[in-house]
Amino acid sequence: MFADIVFNKPIGPLTYELKNHSVNACPGMRVAVQLKQKPTVGIIYKIKEETDLPYIKPVEETLDKEPVLNDDLIEAGEWISRYYLCSIGEALWTIIPKGYKKREKSIIIDNQFPTGERDGDIVLTDEQQVVFDRLRKSLDEEGASHFLLYGITGSGKTEIYLRIIHEVLKKDKGAILLVPEISLTPQTINYFSKRVGDQLAILHSRLTKAEKINEWQRILSGEKKIVIGARSAIFAPMKDIGIIIIDEEHETSYKSEETPRYNAKGVAYYRAGKHGATLLLGSATPSIESFYLAKLKKFTFLQLSHRVLNQKLPKAHIADLRKIKGKKYISTFLFKAIERRLKKKEQVILFLNRRGFSPYVYCENCGYVFKCKNCDITLTYHKGEKRLKCHYCGYLEQIHEVCPACGDEKLLYSGFGTEKIEGLLNDYFPGAVSARMDTDTVKKRGSLSRILSAFSKKRIDILLGTQIVTKGLHFPDVTLVGVLNADIPLNFPDFRSAERTFNLITQVSGRAGRSEKGGEVIIQTYNPVHYAIQTAKNQNYEEFFIREIKYREILIYPPFCRIIRLVFRGIISKDLFESAYNTVSLIQERTGDYISILGPTFCPFSRIKNNYRVHVIIKVKQLEPVRSVLREIYNTLKKKKGQYIEIDIDPVSML
Repeated sequence: MFADIVFNKPIGPLTYELKNHSVNACPGMRVAVQLKQKPTVGIIYKIKEETDLPYIKPVEETLDKEPVLNDDLIEAGEWISRYYLCSIGEALWTIIPKGYKKREKSIIIDNQFPTGERDGDIVLTDEQQVVFDRLRKSLDEEGASHFLLYGITGSGKTEIYLRIIHEVLKKDKGAILLVPEISLTPQTINYFSKRVGDQLAILHSRLTKAEKINEWQRILSGEKKIVIGARSAIFAPMKDIGIIIIDEEHETSYKSEETPRYNAKGVAYYRAGKHGATLLLGSATPSIESFYLAKLKKFTFLQLSHRVLNQKLPKAHIADLRKIKGKKYISTFLFKAIERRLKKKEQVILFLNRRGFSPYVYCENCGYVFKCKNCDITLTYHKGEKRLKCHYCGYLEQIHEVCPACGDEKLLYSGFGTEKIEGLLNDYFPGAVSARMDTDTVKKRGSLSRILSAFSKKRIDILLGTQIVTKGLHFPDVTLVGVLNADIPLNFPDFRSAERTFNLITQVSGRAGRSEKGGEVIIQTYNPVHYAIQTAKNQNYEEFFIREIKYREILIYPPFCRIIRLVFRGIISKDLFESAYNTVSLIQERTGDYISILGPTFCPFSRIKNNYRVHVIIKVKQLEPVRSVLREIYNTLKKKKGQYIEIDIDPVSML
């Protein structure tokens, strides 16, 4: 007997012989083999009785008693390989949890959640009942059903999710609920655990490898029928899926930035179709593409237009930073608003999507800018560590006393990040307790839980953070949200920059006013008349969509085309441009005039981790005509030493 084994590499399956000790081996099991004289773990892809190859290496050991990938997930891997243009090995190794990627044998850890509470304790609003009834009806319909739930912040989307999941369980089927990684706070996990109890499995990046394996095995065995997790939870090994829910469906974190560059929404669409399941996308700020599909009736449109208990949306104001003199970190308008809330013993959330103390350090005398030696990126000053840091490759440099170019001592620290604001809050509001929540402060296991627990118990008055504070938080005593610089995402060279800005402001604004106390939002910006800022201030998604869709149509961007982004990486930029031009010529020769090609040109971040980056943007109506050409290009370029090509289907970032 022989087995085709696949590896987490851009190569096809390799054939190995199954010896007597591997007599029970079957597809989906991990095996230990030799690959180029190195001990390597592979996955059995197919079993066959014969082979024409003259010399076959043996499988040294079978690492699993039962397959870790079922047939359904192997088929999903094949679809990912075809759609996102990667090897079948790269696809299958992406599906299994990281804990399985080494030789360690599986272990079982007891990890029970509390018994679930009944739904009857919460009464649905009339709007919620209409949405729930329509979704419940879909569970009895033949084939897959697709829904877009547009519900403003605080309108009770989560309650709908929980109710419909319980209906799915009554039919003895499984449910997958995806939420952004930043929404998987301990507060969120505890809430779901109390509601659905011992049927629940949690899959996210903060689990240990052993915990991930444990959850995976319980899902695979059928013991767990509800899965909640981040992007990779879409691969949960359920045998019979009744519903897949994607909360905050607009989030870019559902798209993988590593090979295979899959989008969890695309995989969800595929898996729902295979299982005849209901697919529900939910958001207060739906992606432009999803809302457009709903307009075309490709998705059934559902809406929650009011907050539960008729709570009003927070009142929003704009602080025009152009009219403010001196330091523009916290305007007088925002400062006084914070003071008022603190006097009332209420809580404040401040949002700034930039960590560190200062993102830009330069010499006033000669203009020298401190940049990463590996990347075309400025170094960020972290005052607590007394070091300059690259947020892309992790390069560290000690802070300098003098300019390395001219020897002058006039070094200036420009801009501001969360670390600088944290210091200012302590100076401005000495009687208040403030805390910073970003990737620098929540690195250690349990630190995020401790901060949020303290905030929920009102031991913290002001919570300052990056995107972590924008979603998944429900604190009734938060009555003020301040957006310190709304322009950061707006200035990115990306056609989605306005959409990203609108989403972030709207989502963080939704953290305020979640009780009868009401709420207030203050948005600081240098661009107060921009339609993304104005519509976010008014929480008017429909107006934003009308403005944005016109722009997309004029410039022919999604949803009016599909985009493929090719990124060529390597040490010698000249060779990259040569490969890129040859690639463009080949695509034009094979596909004709029905596509539009932009580039090649340097990426906005032209060098990362000592590799130059050149990209080509391809706009097409349909992917299929160009897919076979791209597969050929991929197979050719991966053999070129010192060069690598990234093929990104439907990219969410153009940087």
